[in-house]
Amino acid sequence: MVTNTTLPFWFDHVEGVVSYTFMIATFITIPVGLLEIFILINLRNTTYKGMFYQIFIIGLTVDMISLLNNYFGCVFPAKGYFTDLYLSQGVLVGKIYLVVAWTSRGIQGCTVVALALNRATAVCLPIKHKRIWHSKYSPLIHVFQIGIGACVGLSLFSQSFHWKVENDGLYVQFDNLTFRSHFFIAANIIESFFVALIIIINITMLMYFKKKYRMRTISLAKGSAHNHKIISEKQRQENNLTIVAVLTCGAEIAYYIYVIYVFGINTNVPTRVFYMWYDIINDIYCGLSCWLLIIYSRSMRSHVLRILRFPNRGCLQLSPSEHHPSSATNPEILKKSSIRRMDLPTPC
Repeated sequence: MVTNTTLPFWFDHVEGVVSYTFMIATFITIPVGLLEIFILINLRNTTYKGMFYQIFIIGLTVDMISLLNNYFGCVFPAKGYFTDLYLSQGVLVGKIYLVVAWTSRGIQGCTVVALALNRATAVCLPIKHKRIWHSKYSPLIHVFQIGIGACVGLSLFSQSFHWKVENDGLYVQFDNLTFRSHFFIAANIIESFFVALIIIINITMLMYFKKKYRMRTISLAKGSAHNHKIISEKQRQENNLTIVAVLTCGAEIAYYIYVIYVFGINTNVPTRVFYMWYDIINDIYCGLSCWLLIIYSRSMRSHVLRILRFPNRGCLQLSPSEHHPSSATNPEILKKSSIRRMDLPTPC
């Protein structure tokens, strides 16, 4: 069995290449994500209006916080950066890292459920969708979105931790292994429920979406050229939705399988191996929605390019897109049935 002291000599090189590659990618993703958040907030009453984008802004913000938290609280200590600074603070930085990491995981999990429900009602219940998400009780979805994650993170405040030194790197660890075990079991149960729920919602919505536009295609098949153009646009939207659904569900399942494996099946994975794979999956998980929004949203891509071309004027000249994404079948439907991924247990 491979242990922390018997890792092959080539692992150091693989770990270094992987770590620096994803570090560069992450520090490109974060400014892009922050720019998207700026645009979403500034145009929240026009182009990006509606409960979907309110939920999405919170989720994207948490994704960026999670990326920064993972690097400053996990990756940098593990690589031996700022060791004296970290140790001079005791285990404070490590504790903050775990609290923020678990809080963000909870919020991300609830966010993907909330977004999936929003898209499902838009596609399956288009007549009732607006009434549901514009009622006076609809803001309560933010209590669900943030509340569960906050409770999960707060449960760690009373716990004590320590730094584990390995290969000149620091890794934060629980002192109370019994609490750690029970905490992971509870988190895995909640996670399993969320993963199953989000996959069921996405599959149901996708099937309904295909059926709905298949019927519309048949009804418009003998129509005018204009109608054929509409059909083509709807087909393009359907293809976008399919791609996003497959990517997000794939990310959720891959992340879920990894966590179940390291926390349930093989609990003896070497610390450095565990963290290397965790950091890879976390970076992909948190950065996915940022890049999907750029790739599949014409209006967001246009706004980002405008600001990049005219950094001084672009921010002041942000204007609503001609293409408003309020419809359940709009290309912004990336609204993305679940442009996001699932919440998963964080390292210890």
